[in-house]
Amino acid sequence: MYIEFSNLKDLLSFNVKYYRYMRNMSQEILAEKCSLSPRYITDIERGKHCPTIPNIEKIAHALHIEAYVLFQNNNRRTDIIEKMNSARQYNQKKIRIPLIFLDFVKIHIFD
Repeated sequence: MYIEFSNLKDLLSFNVKYYRYMRNMSQEILAEKCSLSPRYITDIERGKHCPTIPNIEKIAHALHIEAYVLFQNNNRRTDIIEKMNSARQYNQKKIRIPLIFLDFVKIHIFD
């Protein structure tokens, strides 16, 4: 699957995430392998931060690819793209709401 990118930063952000998914690696594991924070990896993947050259090299090494591959717009595997699209998005963790609170909401708000 070929994807069009408007700029190099978007391509880099996408490729970090794409190759991370190819390696079945979480952001936390990638961050640990690179000696970077998970938040930094998240920000790179979301296009909020542009990594330095040394950090690009660390990320590429952890992903078992050459650094220049992160800047290539290659044909990509459709199954990996689908996996990326179906994954839980950033900060959408399941939360547990105590039943007592739900009873309170039901009694006081919906009556």
